[in-house]
Amino acid sequence: MMAKIVIIIPTYNERENIEKMIEVLEEQIFPQIKNHKMEILIVDDNSPDGTAEVVREKMKRYSGIELSLGEKKGLGAAYKRGMRYAMEKMKADAVVEFDADFQHDPAYIIDLVKKFDEGYDHVIGSRFAKGGSIPSNWSLYRKFLTKYGGLFSRTVLFFPNINRVRDVSTGLKLTRVKGVLEKINFERVGDGFFYKTQILYQLVNLGVKITEIPIRFKIREKGESKISSQEVLRTFLGVIELRLTDPKMLRFIKFGIVGFVGYLVNASTLFLFANILHFAEWLSWALSTELAIISNFTWNNIWTFKEVEIRGFKNIIKKFFQFNGTSIGALLIQTTAGTLGVKILGPSFRQILLPFIIIFLVIPYNYTMYNVFIWKTWKIPFLSKK
Repeated sequence: MMAKIVIIIPTYNERENIEKMIEVLEEQIFPQIKNHKMEILIVDDNSPDGTAEVVREKMKRYSGIELSLGEKKGLGAAYKRGMRYAMEKMKADAVVEFDADFQHDPAYIIDLVKKFDEGYDHVIGSRFAKGGSIPSNWSLYRKFLTKYGGLFSRTVLFFPNINRVRDVSTGLKLTRVKGVLEKINFERVGDGFFYKTQILYQLVNLGVKITEIPIRFKIREKGESKISSQEVLRTFLGVIELRLTDPKMLRFIKFGIVGFVGYLVNASTLFLFANILHFAEWLSWALSTELAIISNFTWNNIWTFKEVEIRGFKNIIKKFFQFNGTSIGALLIQTTAGTLGVKILGPSFRQILLPFIIIFLVIPYNYTMYNVFIWKTWKIPFLSKK
């Protein structure tokens, strides 16, 4: 099936570059892509050097070119405007983010399209995939910033799967529109350079099919770089904010706080039952764990999972018993590990064993059970009703 693929090129004072780029795309690259309709969208921020006039002249010669003019608000703002234009007015099936400055070889567009034909939803031109590279004559600072700044972003956003995407800030990408780009919340995408990471993060969370192709990044032929030191700082802070404001991360933070409260309940009642009331070891662990379970259920329901809060007395009682049912595993884990630990190490290690058992055994188990069976925020295919 022939798709319409729109190459989006943002420009500001790119008069010299854009003329040559349009000719290369139209006469050398597009003729090699025979199974799709290739078009160009120039998104110009009212360049004072006459970039728009050059584009209008090319529009007379080539039919598949459109021009979108707007105010200069940043690279992200230009691409957002271009993506909306390509989707709404040009009815694109896929868009390619591209620059006019020849830092990316236009021939890479052919490789992007090939991966699109293989069924990938988002194809990244990666400087850090095997076979890719950055300019050898870049300054040490620029190399460090690009490589380790990217590593920082990947670690914060995608840990532990930091190699899910190797290049988070590349300027060369192809994205399918249907079911992919059309689902992006552009209200959560900024106007600056950081837009790239914000969109990528949403795409990863959508679970779209992503791949990377290696590219050799070049020095700009003409013009100046679009990223400033202020953008670097905004990107650094933006990565942290993006992760901390992610609904899934916020839920996990709340879960951790509730778990800590549960731990305090557990630890204090364990001390009470074992050291003051002198209950049997297994009974002390079991009772203190059950009280922590009651605390966890209450606070998780009214706070952690508030958006799917269980309401109504009957529903709460029913879900509480189900909660206790799924928590039997945690009860058995904690009681067994705690009793054995005390037997091996002695009673003096009781309060030391408790946090280790909770952190490494109980928390992973509970968080999975809560999301899958109680508040059902994780959809497991073979457990879902057909």
